[in-house]
Amino acid sequence: MSAPLRCAHVTVPYTELEAGIEKLDRLPPPRYVVFTADPDPATGLPWCPDCVRALPAVRRTMEAQGAALLEVGVGQRADWKGNAAHPCRTDPRFNVGGVPTLVHWKGGEEAGEKLGAELENAASPEEAVAVVAKFILDTSGK
Repeated sequence: MSAPLRCAHVTVPYTELEAGIEKLDRLPPPRYVVFTADPDPATGLPWCPDCVRALPAVRRTMEAQGAALLEVGVGQRADWKGNAAHPCRTDPRFNVGGVPTLVHWKGGEEAGEKLGAELENAASPEEAVAVVAKFILDTSGK
C-alpha cells in the first residue's frame, strides 16, 4: 500500500496575497486557494464558526489528494464583516463573498471554479470533507 500524497501548504495574510500566489504558481497542480477567517486572539480559532468546521476538512482533504493549498487569512471580524471594499472581496480574480471560500487556481492570473456556500453550509466536518473531495475531483483535471 502506498503512502498518502503530501500537499504543499502555504499560509499568508490577505496583505501578502500576491506573494502567496507567486509561491502557489511554483507548485505542481492541482492548486487551490482557501479564504478563511484569522484566528481570534482570545480563542486561537478562526472567528468564523463555518471556518472552524470547514478549514480542517479542507486541509485534510488537500493533503490526502496531494493538492497544493494557499490559505489566505482575510483578517479579524472587524476587517471583514460589512467591509465591501475588502481587497479579497474586490479582487476580480476571486470576488470572495464569504468565508470560507475555496477556489481552484489555474495558474498565472487565472482563478477557476469557486466553492463557497456549499462549504459554509456543510453541517459537519465529514460533510465538509465530502464537499471538498468532490470539488477536487471535479476541478483537478481542468
